[in-house]
Amino acid sequence: MTDFLKPTVQAFLVCDQVIEDSATRKKSLIGLFTHLQSPVFPFQHQHMGLYFCLTDVEGSHQVEIDLVYLNNEQLVCRAVLPNISIGDRLQISDFGINIPSLIIPSPGRYEFRLKMDGHLIAQKDFHVVQATPPRMAEPSMDEPAP
Repeated sequence: MTDFLKPTVQAFLVCDQVIEDSATRKKSLIGLFTHLQSPVFPFQHQHMGLYFCLTDVEGSHQVEIDLVYLNNEQLVCRAVLPNISIGDRLQISDFGINIPSLIIPSPGRYEFRLKMDGHLIAQKDFHVVQATPPRMAEPSMDEPAP
């Protein structure tokens, strides 16, 4: 078994969507966040994007991303990416993935765990909070009735 050389993770971000320009390959991150809100649970988050940037790695590697509900260490979902191939250790490689229709079971703290060849290389957490529905404004005594 060969030793695992952990890559340098320059960024690991959570957003609503990652868009890649087909001509330049530049990525736009839309709606970066650290908190989500919902009045009801479980709730369906329609779009979630992940962006990560690596260097100091070369060769072909399997990448997995787990979403874990930290309140009880429950695995919410796992994404296995097609093998990535990086030709030069000095190269900076960035990746954007979009997750459609993610079910968030409860309020609390969640964490994405980025793994390469089974080894944890980065973590990114975010909080999900219970939103209180807006209260209906009550008519004031000073306002005339319609």
